[in-house]
Formats: sequence, structure tokens, C-alpha cells
Amino acid sequence: MVVVTGANGFIGRNLVEKLPAVTDERVLQVDYLDHMGPNEFLYNLQNDLFDESVTTIFHNGACTDTTVSDPFYVMERNFDYSVSLLKVCIKNGIRLIYASSASVYGDGPFSEDDTPDPKNLYAISKSMFDNYSQNFKEFIPQLVGLRYFNVYGKYEENKGNMASVVYKFYNQLEDGEIILFENSDKYLRDFIHIDDIVAINIKSFLNPKTSGLFNVGTGTVRSFQDIADIFKNRYEASIKYIEMPQKLKGKYQEFTRSDNTKLLNSFSHEFLSLEQGVEKYLNYLESSS
Repeated sequence: MVVVTGANGFIGRNLVEKLPAVTDERVLQVDYLDHMGPNEFLYNLQNDLFDESVTTIFHNGACTDTTVSDPFYVMERNFDYSVSLLKVCIKNGIRLIYASSASVYGDGPFSEDDTPDPKNLYAISKSMFDNYSQNFKEFIPQLVGLRYFNVYGKYEENKGNMASVVYKFYNQLEDGEIILFENSDKYLRDFIHIDDIVAINIKSFLNPKTSGLFNVGTGTVRSFQDIADIFKNRYEASIKYIEMPQKLKGKYQEFTRSDNTKLLNSFSHEFLSLEQGVEKYLNYLESSS
């Protein structure tokens, strides 16, 4: 049996959709709504209550809101739970493929060999589990931590303020214009489509002898202005430039780019370009509205 935690979430939901094509094992979905809850799943796993043996866990469940300021809440969801899961995986010989984040790098550099410099509680919790888990990689059949960069694509509707700028721009079209911070041509990000994220998860699954921490970005940078221009060309949308809010000044990342050396040494993959990915996503949003 294969397990996906965070099954109702952005990445989890996409992964659940694709896994049946690559495995005959049953996929157990774990989340707080409509599925087995995370605590119940952990209890059942710890006490050997499942009729089927669990072979692989894709752990995507977490508090992903980077603005949450309660350290106990974030650490319980993102570190304590992950540590408990890791211990059971070691005990029972279960493979663990889990979601980390490029936020651990802070302002960079962005190589797995560099020392993380997290800037918020979410990033700190992810960095802590990365560091902790790597101490036990020789005791587990497979341990893969995937440091996602700026992900966008279908099923991110429930992410609220954490949704991608592509999703936010699409919803702003109802007002006839999209809102962009001034100097957005200078804010550069590594934007990656959800299909590429799912593909790397599946390639990790299909290569059980491969373990480690891996950046998962395209390795290229584009600006927020580039995305706005795609909308302008497709929808003839006007762009309204506003001053960045004071609360974001000094805290807004100006640059992210995945160093894909380690990833591409382990998995061959051709990433969608920004234009390809945004077009694919917009086609989905239009068909769903």
C-alpha cells in the first residue's frame, strides 16, 4: 500500500491523481477532510493495525502558511509529526518521499550543499526536518526530500493567500486589471508547474535506490512582470502597478533559482517553460470556471 499525506492539498491531490498509472498498489489518502486523519493514520501505522503492509509514504501534509507565527503549531505539524513518521518508516522498512521547501535557503545560494538560512517558522521547520532526517538515511530503504521552488498549477484553489501569482492574476481578471508591485521586472523566481513536481515524485518512487535531498525547480528564473505580460497578451488585461506594502519591504525575496545539478544527475527530466506551464494552467482554469 502506498500512502499520500496531505491528500486534499495542492501537491497531494495531483499526486493521488497520477499514482494509479504507475503502481498496482492501493493508494491510501490521508488528510483532515474526507479521508483518514493524520493522527489516526500515524496511530494505526505505529500499532500495525493495517491489513496491508505500507511500502511507501509520500509525505506532503504540513502547515504551509509562511505567515503563521505560532511556533508550537508549526513545529507540531511540520517537524514533530514528520519525526514520528520517520521513526515508524525506519522501524518497518518503509520508503519515505517527503516535501521540503526551497524556503530553507532564504536569500540563497540555492544548492543542497549550501547552509540553509530560513527566514520564517515554516522554513525553519522544514530545514530542521531535513537536517534531522538525513542522519538516519542509512537506516531506511529510501529517504527523499524534495525542496520545491515556486509551484503553480491546478488544485491550488484552497491555498488562499499562499496560492501562486498565476492563480491570483486569473482571479483579478474579473476586475479588468491585474495588480503588480512596482519594479516587478526585477523580482526573479524559479516558477515550476505542478506536473513537473509530480513527475519528480514519481521518478523518485520508480527509482527506490535513489535517496537524498534534491532541489526541484526548473533551474531558470523569470520575473513577475513576465507572468503579467502573458496575461496581458492572452486577455488584453491592463496592469496596475502599486507600491509594495511596508510589511513586505525587506522580507520579499528578490531572487530564487534552483541549482539542479544534483537532481539531473539522478533523474532525467525536461521541464515545462513558463509559457507552456502558464498556458496549461490557464486552459485548466478556464475549463473549470
